[in-house]
Amino acid sequence: MKKILYLFFCLYLLGILNIVCAQDDSSQNRAKIIYIKIPDSQVFNKPVYIGESIQVTYSLLLFSNARFVGTEFVGGIDTHKLVLKNPDTKWKLTSDGSYKAIYEYKIKSLDASIPPLKVMAISSDGDYSDSSIAPAINLNVIDLYQNQKYAGVVASEFDILGYKTKTYDNLNNILVFEAEARQSNLEDLKLPDIVKQGFESIHVGDESSDGIYYCIIPKNVQNISFEYFSLKDNRFKDVTLPIIASDDTISTQDDIKPKNNFLLFSNLVTVGFMIVFLILYFLLGRKRIFLIIFGLFLIYLLWNIFSRHEAVLLANKHIRILPTYNSTILETTKSNMEVEVIGKHDQYYKIVTNDDKVGWVNKNDVK
Repeated sequence: MKKILYLFFCLYLLGILNIVCAQDDSSQNRAKIIYIKIPDSQVFNKPVYIGESIQVTYSLLLFSNARFVGTEFVGGIDTHKLVLKNPDTKWKLTSDGSYKAIYEYKIKSLDASIPPLKVMAISSDGDYSDSSIAPAINLNVIDLYQNQKYAGVVASEFDILGYKTKTYDNLNNILVFEAEARQSNLEDLKLPDIVKQGFESIHVGDESSDGIYYCIIPKNVQNISFEYFSLKDNRFKDVTLPIIASDDTISTQDDIKPKNNFLLFSNLVTVGFMIVFLILYFLLGRKRIFLIIFGLFLIYLLWNIFSRHEAVLLANKHIRILPTYNSTILETTKSNMEVEVIGKHDQYYKIVTNDDKVGWVNKNDVK
């Protein structure tokens, strides 16, 4: 009896193995329905730099009306070494019938590499699925921080649009400058040998980035010098800013902060237009359109006048560059100060002092 049961069990196992093998053979004999490649993988033999962003173009083919399912990185991405900047990029159909996607990666460490990318598809009848893998890309990463003057930025172009220095306290000055860079990692800017520094504001775009940067420096420092790496010229370039302290309001450009004379001029222009349209109303048959335009200008004038009001900024309160808690302090009031409120944002008022300095203060600091 035991021999019969043993024989039956062996036959059962053989049957299962035959079914599995048959399925494997069937799957292997089926034609592939998806294929991926990297057309220009040779370009990554050249050096790349920590902080640099590189683009990898993937080309994908679907066969037999297969349906694309999705992608995944084999083994995932170590974000301490590499960052995918556009994870939501779409595959676009090209004129030759293939699909193309451009992934942009930011290099963060010397041992960064781009992991294999797996793409998946399902057959038109939904009967089976298939996949294809683009191989990993090994990178020749160079660390630029061996240069002691390097400020951490690689860029095809880097420009200082404007800068200004102001007394910060008895021992230090504050330098504020506006920087613009193309094809860069401007967000990683960090000047060497300066303890307190950072961005007041920054806009990071696909091609161009810009920001307002500040740093606190000792009063005995005559200039600041740092270097960025030019991708266009493949070398370090020097940036030097002389330190000349002034008592003016910190600004990288005059038009960053509105002036009272501009507001007065705009009001006079508005009144001028009102008079013109009122005259046209009486001269051209009292057409209603002129009266409507006159009314719109009147509303704008009243809003422009009454949106500004006098207030008192309390003693020992901070006036900041931007309406954020961590923003650089322009000035701390020693006593109550009369100011004019010209705008607001969240919990902050934009104010003008009697000496035409413009800044932001907390609403609770004003009465």
